[in-house]
Amino acid sequence: MPKFKRGEKFQSDEERAEEARFSEKRANLLIQIHDLRVGSVTPNDIKCRISRMKEENNRMVDDHMKTMTTIRYGHRVDPRSRLPIELFTEIIAYSTSDPLGWFGWCVDKLLSLTLVSNQWRDAILSTPHLWKDIILNEKTEDLQRKLSVALYLSGVTPIELHIHCSLPVWEEVEALILPHRTRINSLTMRMSFMNPRNTSIFPVILQHLGHLPQLRSFQCDLWYSEENAVTGVNSFLLEHPHIKAVSGVLLTKEILSSPVRDGLRSCRTTLEPQTILKELEMAPNLEEVTFMADHFSLQSRDQYHTEPDVIHLPKAPLKWKNYSQFGKVSPNILDSLSTTVTTLSLHICMCDFWSLCSMLGNFSAMESFEMTLKIGGEHKFTSPPVSSPSPCKTVRRLTLRFETEPSWALPNPLEYSRDWSFTYSDIIHQMFESIDTLTLSSHYDLPVQWHLIDEDGFQKLEKLTVSVSQQNSKLTESLQLPSTLESIYVYGDDVDLSNLSSKSVEKLNIATFGVSKSPTNKIDLMAWPNIDHLSLPAYKLKLDWPHSQFHKLDSVHLTDISSITWDYSTQFCRDLALYPDAMPHLWSLSLSRSPEWDILFILLERYNFRTSIDSERISCLSIGDAPLDILEPLQSLCAGKFTERPSNYELSWVGNTDIIFDHSLPGCLRCHKLLLFCRHTTLPAGHSLYDRAYAALTQFDIWEAENNSIGISRMFGEEPDEDLDMYVPKYPDNTQDILLEWEYRERAWEELHQLGRLKSCRGAGRNRVFITDKLFSRS
Repeated sequence: MPKFKRGEKFQSDEERAEEARFSEKRANLLIQIHDLRVGSVTPNDIKCRISRMKEENNRMVDDHMKTMTTIRYGHRVDPRSRLPIELFTEIIAYSTSDPLGWFGWCVDKLLSLTLVSNQWRDAILSTPHLWKDIILNEKTEDLQRKLSVALYLSGVTPIELHIHCSLPVWEEVEALILPHRTRINSLTMRMSFMNPRNTSIFPVILQHLGHLPQLRSFQCDLWYSEENAVTGVNSFLLEHPHIKAVSGVLLTKEILSSPVRDGLRSCRTTLEPQTILKELEMAPNLEEVTFMADHFSLQSRDQYHTEPDVIHLPKAPLKWKNYSQFGKVSPNILDSLSTTVTTLSLHICMCDFWSLCSMLGNFSAMESFEMTLKIGGEHKFTSPPVSSPSPCKTVRRLTLRFETEPSWALPNPLEYSRDWSFTYSDIIHQMFESIDTLTLSSHYDLPVQWHLIDEDGFQKLEKLTVSVSQQNSKLTESLQLPSTLESIYVYGDDVDLSNLSSKSVEKLNIATFGVSKSPTNKIDLMAWPNIDHLSLPAYKLKLDWPHSQFHKLDSVHLTDISSITWDYSTQFCRDLALYPDAMPHLWSLSLSRSPEWDILFILLERYNFRTSIDSERISCLSIGDAPLDILEPLQSLCAGKFTERPSNYELSWVGNTDIIFDHSLPGCLRCHKLLLFCRHTTLPAGHSLYDRAYAALTQFDIWEAENNSIGISRMFGEEPDEDLDMYVPKYPDNTQDILLEWEYRERAWEELHQLGRLKSCRGAGRNRVFITDKLFSRS
C-alpha cells in the first residue's frame, strides 16, 4: 500500500479524517449489498433492499463531496478582499500568462475570471497591464475581436507584440495594430505555425510597422533564414539603435560594429568564431552564443581536422552563460568560458572527444552539457591517456547524441560505436559523477549506448530519456538500471526493452511511432515492481494478472497504434475487471483508443464498488470519442455512484449488428463498434469512382475486401447472397462470461473486416472525452 493515497499528502487533517470516515462507511454499505446478492433472501426482497442501499450510497457520495468542498473552501475569503490590488493583479497576470502564444486562450481566461465576482471584474477590467500581451497566430479563433478587446482595455500602457503568423493573417489585423505602434515596447517575431521555415515575411511586417519609438526589446527566430529576411531584420535593428535587449538574431559584421551590439543578449551566427570573437567580447550583455557553421559537410571533412588559429583573449573571462558551436572548438575559447558558462552545447568529431574531455574539468559554473558526436569517414577515435580527466562536479544535466550521415557509408558503424562505448563509458562516469538527468540518442545504424546507464554507472541519476530508431532499438543484453533512477522516458520507433529492468523507477513512459502488424516486443511489468505511473502502447503491456499486485501503480496511460487491429485497450479493461487487485490503487486511466462500452462499464462497476476500505476507485477517465448518451452514466460511476445505464448487450457491437450489416448506412467499422456517427460514405455499384476508390483503399491497406464477394458487394451497395449471421457470436448472459469470452468475440470482429467497410476513418479517435468524479467534457 502506498504511503499516501491520491492527494492525501496535500490534505489537511480535517480532510483526511472526513475521507477516512467516508471510506469506512461506504465500504460497510458495499459489503451489505454484496452479502445480499449472494444470500438466500427472496429475489423480490433482494431487489428492493439493494435498490434502497444504492440510493443511500449515492446520497452518501453527494454528501461527502459537499463536506469536502466546505472543508476546503468554506472558510476561505475572497483573495481580492485581502490582497492589495497590486499583488492581486500580479497573481492574475502570472496565472494567465501564455508562454506558448495562445493569445485567444489568454483573453478568454481573463474574461472568464471577470465572472468570479464584481470585485474581480472591476479589478481585471481596470488594470491595463493585464491586457498588454498581443499575440498574433493562425490558431486563434475570432482573432480580430479579441485583439480589439485587448487593445482597448490596455489603454495607453506599453504593449508587447508577439507575431508568429502568416502574411494573410497579418494583413487582416494590420489596420488594428498600426494606430498603436507608438506603444509597442517589445516585439517578438517567430516563424508561423503553418509554415515554420518561412521567414521571408519578417522584413515585410517590419517594413509595415515602420519606426517604433518606444521599442526596447526585440526577439526573433532566424534559425532557418533566407538572405532577404536577415537583411530586413538587420536593417530594422540599425534603424533602432536605442533597443536595450536583442535576442535570436543572426549576426552580421554590420550589427557587431553598430550600437545594437550593446543590447545583444543571445545570437546565432554562421561566421567563424575566430573572425568575430573580438567584437563579441565587447558586447557587455551577451549571454548566449550559437555558432552554426557546419564543419561536418562532405566538403569540409578534411578541413575540420585542421588546427584552428590561436586566439589571443583578454585576461577577463567571457560573460556568456550559454554557448553552442558546431565543429572544433579552440582551447582558448573554452578556457575563457570556464567560469561563466552554465550550458555548453558542442558538435564534435569522435576523434576529438578526449581532447575535449581534458578541458571540461575546468568549468566551475556549468550545469548542463550537451555533446553530439559525429561518426564517419576514415576518422577513428584516439585512445585515452593513462590519467583520467578531472570530474565536472557542477554538471547536473548531460545529453549525448551519436550521429552519422547516410552518405558517408560507414563500413562498420557497430564497430565504431562498440569500441567507443567500452573505451569511454568509465571515463564519462568519472567525469560526470553528479548528474541527475541523462539524455541519450542515436540515429541511423548507430546503437544506443546502453552501457552508460547500467547500475554501476551514474550513482545519482534520477531521470533518463532515450531516443532510438528502428535500426538500433533492440536491447540484446539484460540491463539493471541505477538504483537512484526514478523516471525513464523512451521514444522512437518500435522499441524492444524486454531486457530492461529496475526496482526503483516510479515513472515509465514509452512512446512508439511505428510498429509491425504482429508486435512481439512486450514489457513485463514484473521487472518494474515500484512503478506508480505507466505510459506505453497498449500492445506492449505484459502482465501475469492472477499473480501480480502493484500497490503503488495509480496512473495508467495506454496509447494506440493504428496499424494494429487487435483491441488491446479493451483487453486491458477486461483483464483489470477480472483481476482488480492487480492494481488496487489505480485512480487515473487514460486510453487513446476507446474500449468496447460493455467492457468499460463492467470494469467501472467492478472496480469502483469493491468492499475494501483501502481500495481506490477510477475517478479520472480519459478515452477517445464516445456517444453523448453514455457520458453521464460514466461520470456517475467515476464518482462511485450507482446509475441506470443501457444493458451490456445494447452497449456491445454484437447487439448492434443490424446497423453494421445494413449496407445502406455509411460508416467505418471502428465507428460502428463504438456506436459513433461516421461521415465516411460508401459508393453505389457502377459509380465512376469505383476503380479509383478501389485502388486507393487497397493501396493504403485499409480495405481488406479484395477478391471477396461479400466485401465488394457490401462496399458498393449490393446485397450478398450469404447469411451474415454466421459472423456473429452468441452474447453471454452474465458479466463473468462476457469478460471471459471477449477474446472469442474479438476474433469474430476481425472477421468482419471482410465485410467491405473501412477499418477506420480519419475521424476515428479525433475527439477526446475527459471524465472525473465531478464533471465530464468532450473536445
